[in-house]
Amino acid sequence: MTGQTATPSHGLALNSGEGVALALSSEGSALEWVQLLPAGPVLKGRDGRQWKVSDPARLVAQFAPPFVVDYEHAQDKLAVNGQEAPAGGWVEAMELRGGAIWGRVDWTPRAKAAIAAREYRFISPAFTYSPADGEVAALIGASLVNRPNFVMPALNSQEPSMLKEIAAALGLAETATSPEIVTAIGALKVATALNAEQPDLARFVPRADYELALNRATTAEARIAADAKAAHEAKVAAAIDGAVHAGKVAPASKDFYLAACSTAEGLAAFQRFAASAPTAFREIVNPAAGGAGADQVALNAEQLAVAKALGLDPKAFAADIAKRAAARAEAAAA
Repeated sequence: MTGQTATPSHGLALNSGEGVALALSSEGSALEWVQLLPAGPVLKGRDGRQWKVSDPARLVAQFAPPFVVDYEHAQDKLAVNGQEAPAGGWVEAMELRGGAIWGRVDWTPRAKAAIAAREYRFISPAFTYSPADGEVAALIGASLVNRPNFVMPALNSQEPSMLKEIAAALGLAETATSPEIVTAIGALKVATALNAEQPDLARFVPRADYELALNRATTAEARIAADAKAAHEAKVAAAIDGAVHAGKVAPASKDFYLAACSTAEGLAAFQRFAASAPTAFREIVNPAAGGAGADQVALNAEQLAVAKALGLDPKAFAADIAKRAAARAEAAAA
């Protein structure tokens, strides 16, 4: 690095010996954002010289785009003598990142090719400073160089591309600056906190309201189930009592049929059975059926067949059936 007087009160630092390693993006091209000046407050070069940056925000505020990025500080070494000093790019924006100053560079095709071919790997800032205390007064440019002196992070870190990804995730443009991204993240945090404090009533309800509604639903469900069970039991009782009264089932079998009709399917099956069953037990539950006396019953075809097969007198057999039915009736009444 060489130093020379830029004005009576400021020196000019051409930092060809102080640079930042340039790197390629994932697509093999020069990165858009580069570090122009490391974080202070003290900037130390490998050659032992040092400067101060007490207020980096002031340097960023002074920036008036664009300023040139040339080759080997040619603007200050060659152009002053009338020699050619072409630009390699133009710094169009500047911002602070953790105390360091970064610039967004619009590279020329030649510079892009040189960086991609690794002909140039570092960038070096040019700035004016106060000889009295070494305070950096203003950034005035930068250059592509190959002899770094500042200890600065290589520019192949993923911070620029990560910033684009973060900006896209936040719904910002790819060119969003770090302050814009920080502002968007802050707004997102505020919105998240508000949502946590005031949940969406279309999706959430207070726990007390939820438990009350759940208890009411459970009670209503139990009541409906109880009503349905009572209605079913009434239907079963009516169906079986009707079948017993009609003599289609024996009174002693009533409990069996009650169990069989505990479900709707069982009741339907019993109703189909009762509809076609013969009145084989009519005289048991109604001894006076068929016009017979109270002490005898009229035998049906099946009973007559049984009496004939056993060699019994039909009248005596009928009287015996009536007697047994009366005894059961008395026992039931007791």
